[in-house]
Amino acid sequence: MSEPRGVIYVMTSAIDGLVKIGKTSTDRFEARMQYLESNGYSNITGLQRLVAIEVDNYHKKEQLLHEVFSKHRIGRSEFFALDEYLIQRLLLALDGTQIYPKPAQSASKADSFEAVTTAHQQDQRFSFYKKGIEKGATICFIKDPAITAVVAGPREVSYGGKTWRLSALTRLIYTQRGEVNNSGAYRGADHWMYGGVKLTKLVDKIQSQ
Repeated sequence: MSEPRGVIYVMTSAIDGLVKIGKTSTDRFEARMQYLESNGYSNITGLQRLVAIEVDNYHKKEQLLHEVFSKHRIGRSEFFALDEYLIQRLLLALDGTQIYPKPAQSASKADSFEAVTTAHQQDQRFSFYKKGIEKGATICFIKDPAITAVVAGPREVSYGGKTWRLSALTRLIYTQRGEVNNSGAYRGADHWMYGGVKLTKLVDKIQSQ
């Protein structure tokens, strides 16, 4: 008898670069996500769903992922020190059905994969310092300027007492607003502004000198 289909999911955590790779039955997915987001796991809090795929043989496939990334595993837990874009693209490449973020009717898993890849490339190129924005400067979320973050590095900001990559913080805010896009991937600089100007519209100061 073949194993029933189930869900492999990835969640980000309050610790930048630390993700949880887990599994659950399809009918328990939503309840499992809500529990983990409310209560954390193995003393790690701030869990937020990143991507989830319904697949065949989900027990074996989750075990395989754990083995593949064993060198990045934190002890015997389900947490791994991984680039979230990498694991997101890997899950989207699996033969299965994307159930989170829920794709639009006209979108496909391939569309989500492409969106994640593009966001990663763009995110890697962006730098606050190139734009002439110094550490300690305040940026505002375009959709709600009352939401602010403080620049903490070339690509990092401080928000809520934690350090975030701008893309990860953007996804968190959209998740809290119930407005996550089809892929769950964001080019963070498209959603924030400095001095009333969208970050991507600012001229690269270093190149212009």
